[in-house]
Amino acid sequence: MLLDNKTKTSDSEYYTVFDFVKQSTEKGSLDIVTGYFSVNALAWMNDNINAVEHFRLILGNLMQEEVQPDEDKILDLLNGNIGISSALSLSHSAQKAVAFLQQDKVAVKTIQKNFCHAKTYIYTDKTKTKNYFIVGSSNLTDAGLGLQFSSNIEMNIAKHDYEHEFRDLKKWFQELWEHTASDKRELPNKTKVDVKDYIIDLIKTLYKEYTPHDLYYKVLYEMFKGDILELSGDAEFRREISHLEETTIYKSLYPYQQKGAISLIKMLKNIMARF
Repeated sequence: MLLDNKTKTSDSEYYTVFDFVKQSTEKGSLDIVTGYFSVNALAWMNDNINAVEHFRLILGNLMQEEVQPDEDKILDLLNGNIGISSALSLSHSAQKAVAFLQQDKVAVKTIQKNFCHAKTYIYTDKTKTKNYFIVGSSNLTDAGLGLQFSSNIEMNIAKHDYEHEFRDLKKWFQELWEHTASDKRELPNKTKVDVKDYIIDLIKTLYKEYTPHDLYYKVLYEMFKGDILELSGDAEFRREISHLEETTIYKSLYPYQQKGAISLIKMLKNIMARF
């Protein structure tokens, strides 16, 4: 069976990787090799195939290039780095991803010194005829699984099998798991940490809790950010309020609160101009 995440033919019941995996996976064991992975994909596994008794994941890229635990990359709803709905959705997915990884039945290793280009999903069931494998181009990501539309060109072969190719793939994975992949991650300072703990800590930087009061002010910012952006381009007005930006009170405000104060001053200035 061919899965490209786009083409649904009359003789094919499935056309996305996630649909095939969801419908074909029960309570066996699932081994995955992927070059890249996403938080949403891990959250999806937590929600849809968590009946699996044992997972073994070999992950290539540990998000170090996509998400760094610094102030520019951490999900910071209050500083306006991301929209409200997207932020809350990603935060929710991150919590599910962490919950998934924290389970004892989930084992994680990485290939740090070699580029992992393989993408393989191997499911082993107590009933041999339910075994399956998927090999092809799909990483364990939103686009790779077909969780969202992507312009990527994907192609995978999915097959229920318990002989020949399936046995060869199981042997290949076992060799990779035992002799190439590592459960430790070497940090820049040469210390080594557990791979799964490292990933969990990394994903935790993607979410934080906000009070209703915090969200209220963020909603106000989202409503009026168009006006705020317009104000930032008004050179004359910026010169008029330049002294404000040097005050202690102004510097103590969050960025969105600073913009709100400037917006209020601008509105008052416009009102006064009418008299």
